[in-house]
Amino acid sequence: MFKRRSIMRQGIADRSRCGFLLEALVALLIFSFGVLAMVGLHARAVRHLNEAQYRANAAELVHGTLAAMHATDLATLASRFDRSTGGSGWLALLDQAKRLPGVNDTQNVPTLEIGDGPTAGSRQVSLDVFWQTPDSDQIHRYAATAVFGAN
Repeated sequence: MFKRRSIMRQGIADRSRCGFLLEALVALLIFSFGVLAMVGLHARAVRHLNEAQYRANAAELVHGTLAAMHATDLATLASRFDRSTGGSGWLALLDQAKRLPGVNDTQNVPTLEIGDGPTAGSRQVSLDVFWQTPDSDQIHRYAATAVFGAN
């Protein structure tokens, strides 16, 4: 009789240990999913932070170039920033644009258009800067338009 009670107690103890191990495994599984979700969230946050940095760099480049164009005489504006003649302003823009990912001499080159403004003594400028992150096929763009007039 003593052996029977001992065997019954041992069976109950084995079942409770098995239940405890099962609970521990389920808790470990839930914890693992939580850790994986946090890692994915962190990776997504880093990617968005990098994209925001590239957008800020492109905006700084565009607005800096427009400021340099504003300081230039309207008579020499087109020749200085013309792509076909390789003006000094265009070369400076291209050099700075190459700091963005995916930009080189032939790919994602900025576009700069200088045309007549709304008045006879003014010029309208359109500037687009492009970039492409290494992990994406999408080409991003930052564009601005300005009108420069003689005072």
